[in-house]
Amino acid sequence: VNPNLRGITFGWNLQSTAADELFAAIEGTAFHTRVILDRLARHGVIIKRVINAGGIPQKNDVLNRVYANVLGRPVLVPSKSVVSLGSAIFAFLAAGTFRTVEEAQEKICPPHKAFKPDGSEQRIYEQLYDLYSKIYFDFGQAMESRFGDVLPKLIDISTSQTGAFAEQHSTERDASK
Repeated sequence: VNPNLRGITFGWNLQSTAADELFAAIEGTAFHTRVILDRLARHGVIIKRVINAGGIPQKNDVLNRVYANVLGRPVLVPSKSVVSLGSAIFAFLAAGTFRTVEEAQEKICPPHKAFKPDGSEQRIYEQLYDLYSKIYFDFGQAMESRFGDVLPKLIDISTSQTGAFAEQHSTERDASK
């Protein structure tokens, strides 16, 4: 994972819509999540399922279906926001109340919805992931070799400008209240 890379999109045409852009963002985050899971797997950490708890993923079935198909794993969504669930599970495990994380999760907050990979969609996403991986890694290498000395400055400038933009707009929102 290259911390210096920034998002890129490809495949746009004059008929592309805001909905297409939103869907591309969902797919992009799912693809990059898969990059991370693949890296973990190469180091012996196998993730068999994903739990999307809280925020947008908890309310967005489309996002969860895309994640299941891109990741090739079930995506579970709890019935309520469970931000502190992990802490509670480990406290119960330490106390001996439950023997495994799975047992504790099932008892404390069973999944409300489960999204399993769909064979035909998963095959399409597998091909798209291969393309994404090639573009991601080739683009990263090209950026590093061509702009390696300039890239950190560019990132600093864009980050400071983004921060200034966000600060300006939050100040404007506060003033309008």
